[in-house]
Amino acid sequence: MTHPDDIVSFGPDVAGIGARAASQVRIAFRSFMQGPGSIHRERSMTMISGEPHPLGNVAVVDDPDDLEIAEEAIAPLLAAGHPSAVLFPYGVTPRVAAAVAGLGFDVDATMPAMAVDIAQMAMTSLPAGYEWARIGVGEDGAWAGALAAGYEIPLPLARMFGPATLGADMAPDAQTQFFAVLRDGRPVSTSMLYLADGLAGIYCVATLPEERGKGLGAHATAEALRVAQGLGYRVGVLQSSPAGHPIYLRLGFGDYATVPMFVRMPG
Repeated sequence: MTHPDDIVSFGPDVAGIGARAASQVRIAFRSFMQGPGSIHRERSMTMISGEPHPLGNVAVVDDPDDLEIAEEAIAPLLAAGHPSAVLFPYGVTPRVAAAVAGLGFDVDATMPAMAVDIAQMAMTSLPAGYEWARIGVGEDGAWAGALAAGYEIPLPLARMFGPATLGADMAPDAQTQFFAVLRDGRPVSTSMLYLADGLAGIYCVATLPEERGKGLGAHATAEALRVAQGLGYRVGVLQSSPAGHPIYLRLGFGDYATVPMFVRMPG
């Protein structure tokens, strides 16, 4: 857990918020991507699940301009031959980007690394008939199913990010916490809170297609951050998809950095 003295604020640290927000990607992936298919190195990591989706076979490269490190991290992805992705949390130079493209990866997106002062975040609410809940290990299947359907990823990949795999310590100050918006007792929107490096990180925000447009994803994001606020955290961070970007802006998030992502789809 983060020591209170290390908790980041928008006061003296505002200039470094972007770098810290992007750094949470690295920290989170190193924490989440474990198991027999993962290779952790000092300045990169690679995880191969074999799932037919780029997020199931990922390299995370810490150095923006070291081609040797990038190639070392990418080599297992090429050998495995699955759809794969490469993330550069601290950015990437044109030279390395060109080399990655030469290996068959396309620039899929530059994800904004966003941050918000939790105390200034917009209020959210749920429509009638919906409720907010914290999720434990016994509810892993329904939570992972909602994440898979909402994020359009294979169910086994969603389970890799679920309570049963990562652990669902139900202590109030647990480092990793899982939440859902429920309808009739069934998760229809999901989120994960990850506390590290003095920041409250939000991951796995997904809403079932038929439930979108009701503010559920915004609520799943905001309420998880209010849990972190109750533990003393001041800044929330996340990496946004294009679909989620306007929602996070309305909550009060701003863009502070970018995380380039390259994707390779064999065949």
